[in-house]
Amino acid sequence: MDLDAAIDSGKKTVISRMGKMIVEEMPHVNMLRFDSDGEPAELGNEIKTSLLDNYAHNLKYYSTGYPVAHNFRRFSSEMTHLEIRINSESTPLLPRINAGCLQKLVLDDVPSYFNWQCFEPETSSQLHHAPGLIRFADLQVFELYFSGMLEETHLQRISTMDTDAAVTHAAAAAAAAAQYRVEFPKLHTLSVTNYPPDAAMSLVAEYPEHMRQLTLRFSFIPPSVFIRSNIKQVTSLDITLYYAQLDHPESFYALTNHLFGPSVEIEKNATLLMSYSEFQMHLRSVHWPNLTIIRLMSQVEYATMEQLVRKMPRLEKLVIYELLFDQQQTLEISSSESCAGHLVCTPWNTAAVKYLDILSLAYVSRPDVVKSCIRRFLLHVPSLRSLHINGCEAIGLNELVDLVKPQYPHLQKLVLSG
Repeated sequence: MDLDAAIDSGKKTVISRMGKMIVEEMPHVNMLRFDSDGEPAELGNEIKTSLLDNYAHNLKYYSTGYPVAHNFRRFSSEMTHLEIRINSESTPLLPRINAGCLQKLVLDDVPSYFNWQCFEPETSSQLHHAPGLIRFADLQVFELYFSGMLEETHLQRISTMDTDAAVTHAAAAAAAAAQYRVEFPKLHTLSVTNYPPDAAMSLVAEYPEHMRQLTLRFSFIPPSVFIRSNIKQVTSLDITLYYAQLDHPESFYALTNHLFGPSVEIEKNATLLMSYSEFQMHLRSVHWPNLTIIRLMSQVEYATMEQLVRKMPRLEKLVIYELLFDQQQTLEISSSESCAGHLVCTPWNTAAVKYLDILSLAYVSRPDVVKSCIRRFLLHVPSLRSLHINGCEAIGLNELVDLVKPQYPHLQKLVLSG
């Protein structure tokens, strides 16, 4: 044995003894949280594994953001709080988890093939009388983070998936989902990130009618999940769709029209963020009366912005990455309500709109048309309190302040930057 190996062996022996001493001195620990990976990592894992093995039968709270070896068959049946990282290496050895007592569950780094197989019913009689039923009787918060689905990867997988592959994945996911019936009678917070198109973990389940928080990030959930659910009320809804390149835009409209439409009552905020959209949004297919905040991180035409505002009676904040001005279209808009060189604008029924952020203006050959359109929008939306426009220097939009200041005293914050 060389010197380095002997030193490492000695360190592991010390770590092992340290773990045993901790357990002997504190045998009744029921809360275990690993906040760091340890230094060096292999020695950190030694003591983590030792502590987890000794306390597993007694734990009610366990949280780790790092892979830890599990040398036991199941977690404590009294576990109420579980935050665990699941990856391809740990999945085969993952202990069984009692679903009945959990109050908060966070699954991180979840592979696409992972399913509900590691969860078990609260009692053996339930397993006998209702095979496949996974009832999270007390679960209130469920956070699900899938792995390997960064934005570029997500786009590539969706765009390269041919029809046959998509059908195969859908059939496999449906077959896996059919094995289980999942219930969340007390759930109030659901957050799903990076849900892959070929996920085996179906989210079709029985949810409560009222949810406090529903968050979908980088995840296009099949519309059927929510259309078939019991969810009728949501306090706060937050959806982020990156790379919304969809071969079937009707699925996008079905999902968003259901969640932002009249089928679900939104008590406070409903937010939609879309970035790098590669399909043209058809406003006739959009029905989002409950949407309160929309962030479009892509190019948007001025006429589209107007229509979005007029179609969403609860909209409070609109953020646009780059505002485009089609010369002919904007000329028609600006001239349609002009009278002797003055804008004549009737306020729209948009009492909720308070904030408009335009992060950049596309180059236009007619700065006067751009200024006219901005003035028109201000006069149409007297409820507006905050306006931020970036990229004004090239078209001299600063003149707007003195030019129409008497016409929009309702503004409380005006930021015009170069």
